[in-house]
Amino acid sequence: MAPTWQAHAPTDEYSLVENGAIAAKYLARFWQPIALSRDYKPGTAKRLKMLGKFYTLYRGQDNAIRLVQDRCPHRGTSLAYGWVEGDGIRCRYHGWKFAGDGRGENFPAETDTYARSLCLKTHPAREYLGVVFGYFGEGEPPEFQRFPELEDESAGELLSLAVVLPYNYFQRIENDVDEVHIHYTHGEFAGSFGLVDLPRISAKETEYGLMSTATRADGSKLHTHAFMPNIMLREVVIQQDLTNLTMHAAWRVPIDDANTLSVMIDRVAKPEPGFHEKLKTMVDPTELATKIMKCEMTLDDVDPSHPLLPVIQDTVCMAGQGIIADRQAEHLGASDRAIGLLRRLWTRELNALREGQPLKQWRRSDDAKLATSEMPVMAAE
Repeated sequence: MAPTWQAHAPTDEYSLVENGAIAAKYLARFWQPIALSRDYKPGTAKRLKMLGKFYTLYRGQDNAIRLVQDRCPHRGTSLAYGWVEGDGIRCRYHGWKFAGDGRGENFPAETDTYARSLCLKTHPAREYLGVVFGYFGEGEPPEFQRFPELEDESAGELLSLAVVLPYNYFQRIENDVDEVHIHYTHGEFAGSFGLVDLPRISAKETEYGLMSTATRADGSKLHTHAFMPNIMLREVVIQQDLTNLTMHAAWRVPIDDANTLSVMIDRVAKPEPGFHEKLKTMVDPTELATKIMKCEMTLDDVDPSHPLLPVIQDTVCMAGQGIIADRQAEHLGASDRAIGLLRRLWTRELNALREGQPLKQWRRSDDAKLATSEMPVMAAE
């Protein structure tokens, strides 16, 4: 009899988000990160794709961020190609203008009465720790998930990043609870912090998702907290500070079935001088990963000081599974317990959503910081 952690979903529904897929409906019930705040100065409008659909995101002259339907209801041109006026946006094609709350405000060549009869579909949007979040579901959005682990300014400088990855988002979510890959995919980082012994993996469901624990021979433990449906919180080693473990949160949001927006927020204790400038001038990590997968270079050829080297390493491995992994061909083992639990939670919730049954209300019980590591207490001499 196969171990319980080898369970597969009958169909791999959690990978697909396009064309009204059930996974997209589930993800739309949660706040999702969609952009970096710094990329939107007052007057900026951009088109973005999330959960398989396009939207327009803009910052009004009043500095408020707004998320609206992408296409103008007149002739269907993307509003992102227009321009921002005050708190509203005007279409480039025929000049139709909509106010910040979506109301039709001015339609040249049309009557004021007609303008008042049409409005845009708007979506809740807010900013947190340098990131823009949007809500795509119906009705009122849920309570916004905050992370006290990242709000503590005394813990270091805030670093918010977003990278587009050329493979399915669920592979990235699974990788977040895969501790063993660190020893091979990111071996140099693990070794620098003494993470030499392969860990024993355990996993349990929690009030917010699941917690995966990696226990090593010396008794040390590293905990990965996976917040349903697509958030990871843990301590990691990053290029910007190789002297400390960094508190790291990441959201893996499907752009469509084949592409993922990976949004990361870190508190860097002792940031490398000039690390923000290095991020601006670095070679695009996806470009390097593509060259590696085309066998035009190897991972060993990548500059070891590249600011997003771990992203390049992960992209090669996860895109190497295929744009969408074939999970029916897998052979999971004891080290994959957290991955098996993650899939079962998703399968359970998607089935409940499809059948109109109650969904689990994922939440943290209080604002206390979650434990991310446990180190053995040394006996007194």
